[in-house]
Amino acid sequence: MARATINVDNHTYEGTDAQRTLHNLGELWAHHVHGRTIAPGVIMRCADELVTLVAPLADDDSPDLAPRERLSHLGELAAKRIDDVNPLQLERALREMWTPLAALASAANDATTSVGGVVGGLFVSGGGVPKTPVDSVEIGYRGVVGDRQASRQHHGRPWQALCLWSAEVVAGLAAAGHPIRPGSAGENISLRGVEWSLMRPGTQLRLGDVHIALTAYASPCYKNAQWFSDADYDRMSHLRGDESRLYARVDKPGRVSVGDRLRTLA
Repeated sequence: MARATINVDNHTYEGTDAQRTLHNLGELWAHHVHGRTIAPGVIMRCADELVTLVAPLADDDSPDLAPRERLSHLGELAAKRIDDVNPLQLERALREMWTPLAALASAANDATTSVGGVVGGLFVSGGGVPKTPVDSVEIGYRGVVGDRQASRQHHGRPWQALCLWSAEVVAGLAAAGHPIRPGSAGENISLRGVEWSLMRPGTQLRLGDVHIALTAYASPCYKNAQWFSDADYDRMSHLRGDESRLYARVDKPGRVSVGDRLRTLA
């Protein structure tokens, strides 16, 4: 398993971060097309751009597969042989893979043009859930300064620097009788006054001084079963509706405070 640190511009991939990113390529693709209407030509163009980046790392290709299956195949092969790949090609793939993924979002017929809302809450912890509310945080390229994950097996990649969720979604769950509150499920940032169904991977946002890009839906974790009266934490999955948390990459660090306004970046 690869342990070398890889610097990609301002983002640092430590330990197995690069390997896990490649392994998740098909899933990241699926998250960016989920619930969107995108012209077939755009889908094929974006898939081909990703294949161009990853096929040299995988030393293989299966062009007859559908885009998600093809990218999953290439990503998994590249992850398995990551210690043997060309470092410059790997760095390029990790840097440029987000461009065609973001293009899927911007080309969607229902692409988000603007959103409103404010930062309703900020949360940190030394590891694990729930997180503790604070009034203001400093956000760097690795996420909220002073915040940590209990385990980095499925967390902590540069594209998972922040976890965001809707204050209204949490309030609705609490009103339904679930013992949950903002910060319970590990979100760093709770947004209020946002139409959550519009928050999808590929969307770029400004929070206070900070610029971020939504990168993926956050997969539900069994550790969050305690926040649901029936222990059905899968209700947070994007496959079940519009109540999923979202991960984000930090493109411009800065300070965020409760009450800061949310804006969509062009």
